Order: sequence, then C-alpha cells, then structure tokens
Amino acid sequence: MSYLTIPSKTNIHILLFCIWYLMIRLGKIAFANCDFPYYAMEHGKLGSQDIDITEAHPVELARRLFEGKLDISPISSIMYAKRDDLLILPGLSITSNDFTKSVLICGNGRMDLADLEGKTLCIPETTASSATLIKIIFWQKGIRVNIRQCQGTDIDQMLKHGDAALLIGDSALHAISRYNTIADLGNEWKKMTGKKMVYALWVAREDFARKYPEKVKSVLDTILESKDYAYRNLNEIANFLGKEKNIDCAFMKEYLHTLNYDLDDESRESLELYFRYAMDCGIISGVKLRFFQ
Repeated sequence: MSYLTIPSKTNIHILLFCIWYLMIRLGKIAFANCDFPYYAMEHGKLGSQDIDITEAHPVELARRLFEGKLDISPISSIMYAKRDDLLILPGLSITSNDFTKSVLICGNGRMDLADLEGKTLCIPETTASSATLIKIIFWQKGIRVNIRQCQGTDIDQMLKHGDAALLIGDSALHAISRYNTIADLGNEWKKMTGKKMVYALWVAREDFARKYPEKVKSVLDTILESKDYAYRNLNEIANFLGKEKNIDCAFMKEYLHTLNYDLDDESRESLELYFRYAMDCGIISGVKLRFFQ
C-alpha cells in the first residue's frame, strides 16, 4: 500500500524560499520608460524566467543593489560613477536622443532657465542623474540657483517650496500639459553638447557576476530579447501603457519614440562626456567604464 505524503506548511515555506533564493533578483525603474523594455518579459511573451523583479525609483534601486538585496538593476548613470564594484551590462541603457518629455523643469508662469537666477528649484530625492545634469547645465550657463531637495514628486507641493520643480518619469508625463515647461533637460544637453543623454544603465554587482556569470548572461539575453520585442511592437505597448497610466495613447507612442534603450558607441561617448562634466563640477572624482563580458 502506498501513501500520499502531504508536505507540512513548514516544508512548503522552505521549498518556496529555496525557489525564491535561486531566482535572480532584478530591479526595475517604476516609470513607463522601464515598463517598455520589460513588457515582453512581464507579460509572458518570452516564456517563464527564473527572475524576481523589484520595482522602485532609481535611487531606491541603487540602494538595494549596493546593500546586496538586488543582483542586477537599472540605476541612474551617475550612481554607477560613484562605485567601483559594478559591471555595466552591454547593449542596454535609457537614453534620449533629444527631447526627453519625462525629465522637465516646470513652473506656474512662463520663464526660461535664465529667469531662475537666484530662485529656488525643488528636486525630488528619487533621482540622481537628472539632479546632476541640472547642476552641470546651470554651471555651464553660469546661472546660480538654490536647489532644494524635496520628498515626493507632487508638483503642487514642490511649487509651494520653490519657484520651479524638477519632474521625472510618469510625474512629468502627467504634468507636461498642466504646467509651463521651463526646460526639457534632454534638449538642454543636446543643445550644449550635440549628443544623446544617457540617464540610466543596467549594472550587475561585480561579486555576483564573477560568481554566477552564466546567470548574468541569461538575464542580459532575456532583457535584450524583451527590448527587441518592444521595438517591434511599440504600438501595442504604447496603447497598453497609455490606458494603464491614464495618458493619451498617441502621446505615449510619441514619448516612447524619443527614447533609446541601446548602448552604442555614440551613447558611450555621451556618457563619458557627462562624467567628465560631473568631475569638473566636483560631483565625482573619476570613473572607468567596466563591462560584463
């Protein structure tokens, strides 16, 4: 006679923990610009994956990565420059060719960057690359601005404490039709340098990559495949994200067209120039691009 052994709750919990432990912990920026390359991966277009995805804003993802709570994640590009224990995953970035539409300085009245001389600009604590880019642009233009870091991304609250506010990600997409855009930072960088702006990189902790190179390679291949699906099916994803985020689908399509998720030679040159400006401003001391191979 055979008996069916029913595992105890404790054993089930142990089994579930083991399954979770073996999964690769991947970060995801909680904005539409990261929903796009992850769409196929998260909607069953690529089959099952041994990946556990954590969604948060860029600074929080970097913190979790540095604490060893994530193995691989997109992070603000400037955060990579402040560490020496990360490897860049090749072929991946969040880059704007010119206008970004989701990295904006907004205010109530009509003004330009020069009008912010001596005024207060509120920036959210959720961004690092854009905050650095603002400092570089003002430094280059010789504009002195009081920068105040604020909690949250509510523009109405930010404008209670300053004359203008930096908005990033979905907050900017929702505000672009309601507030005056003083500057699109992607466009300001383009005018200043003639180059793209690389806002985020996908990186792996070097200790994890050295120990499990095959796992990193597997995740990299999966993200690249998901990115390629997104490029081929932009209309499908724009319609989905527009409805999900209550943003006009045509505008979402236009927005996604402004972004690039590759990391080609031109993007690398722009990234290195951005880092040189950050060094000149005293934000970082030096950086070397090191890639996972």
